[in-house]
Amino acid sequence: MFAAACGAAGAREGSPGFPDTDTRRRGAVTVREVSVSDPDASFTAVDALDVDSRGVVYVPDTYQQRVTVLGSDGTVLRAFGRRGSGPGEFRSVRSVQVLPDDSLLAYDPSLGRVSVFRPGSDQVAYSVTLGTSGQVPFDVWRTPDNSAFVALFRPQFAFVPGADFRNRNDHIRLLALDGSPIRDLLTFPSKAFVVADNSIMPHPFGNEGFARLDSKNRLHFIWSDSLAVAQYDLQGRRAGGFVLPYRAPEITRQDHADALAAIPDAVRARFAPALQDSLHERWPAVRDVIVDDQDRIWMALAGSTRQGTELAAFSANGTYLGSVLIPAGTDVRRVRGNRVFGSRMDDDDVPHVVVYEMRRPLR
Repeated sequence: MFAAACGAAGAREGSPGFPDTDTRRRGAVTVREVSVSDPDASFTAVDALDVDSRGVVYVPDTYQQRVTVLGSDGTVLRAFGRRGSGPGEFRSVRSVQVLPDDSLLAYDPSLGRVSVFRPGSDQVAYSVTLGTSGQVPFDVWRTPDNSAFVALFRPQFAFVPGADFRNRNDHIRLLALDGSPIRDLLTFPSKAFVVADNSIMPHPFGNEGFARLDSKNRLHFIWSDSLAVAQYDLQGRRAGGFVLPYRAPEITRQDHADALAAIPDAVRARFAPALQDSLHERWPAVRDVIVDDQDRIWMALAGSTRQGTELAAFSANGTYLGSVLIPAGTDVRRVRGNRVFGSRMDDDDVPHVVVYEMRRPLR
């Protein structure tokens, strides 16, 4: 089933169900920082994390082939994993998922392997190898009822003569617990990249699709050009959704300059023309999507990186629950209860995990 974009980005903003930007920001909940990871964590990247029932944070580090465990105050409790292909070893651990009993699932796409660790343990309880048919998932989540895996398959870039990167598609597939395929659920355009010669980088203003699983086995799909959610069951059947009017902010010269400045010096000249040629008039509507422990759908609205991010929360039926303002420079990774877990760079460009607490509940 192809999940098409719903195309509401140009709609007039402001409605009884979703107020305009000024109204939302005036009524938004602010946050206070409650902890930041200890420097001893020594992260090289914080692209994902998850949180267990005690507030313990698990952070996979792809480049160090390990998972670091943080206490609720940011102190390092332990770290486990090392480079290798044996039990408890990783080649490039991408993501972690805390399961309902506080077991931890870690996914390594280089090995195509899911490893599950018992609560509080660094020893592997069991593992499953995926992609034995030749296609390895980009990322994997276990369903809340422990009946299957939901897997994201993303095509790789192959720099060969005549290669065309314009029509790449991602696929969401349901896999059995032994890794065998059950059915395809969704197909949608791949995340936009800027391509220059034989180099690639994520497009800072490009669109992408987000597929998020909730506790009721509903799959929520959002294409980033609009505030539109399409819901599917694990049979691949459309099960609901909603669309809200919203007009994303214009991309300014300052936004363009900031995007160029974020490209490493060594390759900036190479990417600058390609970025200029692919500039859009407006930002995507959505930068990221999170489904929290209460099945609230949080959309991080895209815009200037110099401004704090607005996280807009919705129920599964599209009721607007309110917004939370997150300080600039923070990438939100999880929301649990009244706490927001994210990552940010310090002045030396070292990543840290930061935890914020909402100053008051949403409505």
